[in-house]
Amino acid sequence: MDIDFKTKISELTPQQRAWFATAMVAMVLADGNIDQAEVGFIVKITTIIKDDATVERLKKFIQFQTSPPLGNPVGIDKKIGMTMIIDLIRIAVSDQDFAPSEKALIEKIGKGLGFSEEEIKKLVMYGFELMTKKAG
Repeated sequence: MDIDFKTKISELTPQQRAWFATAMVAMVLADGNIDQAEVGFIVKITTIIKDDATVERLKKFIQFQTSPPLGNPVGIDKKIGMTMIIDLIRIAVSDQDFAPSEKALIEKIGKGLGFSEEEIKKLVMYGFELMTKKAG
């Protein structure tokens, strides 16, 4: 799976990149199953972070299949937040499954980014539509 990020990584601060990469690792681990496509994606995630210590920390979470703690992102505007959530949804449905744990993580991240319940519902529905399109 080669995901072309919708999020403009170059516009993120190092702290925001680390948060986004952590969120992506959390999403890959959310359903308790890392498929082969997600392994390649994890490698791509680590290339967006320039801090070796952060990369090593994320690799440990993957190795032990433990979801990393995910605080609220700092200074991310709604437009960038929306693209991040779309990227996270694309990761979630890449295995043709939108597990309840993945949906719950999208809701948690959406709230952390300041989205309303209604906006989050629409984003989750987008995830189901995306999965249906891929299957069809």
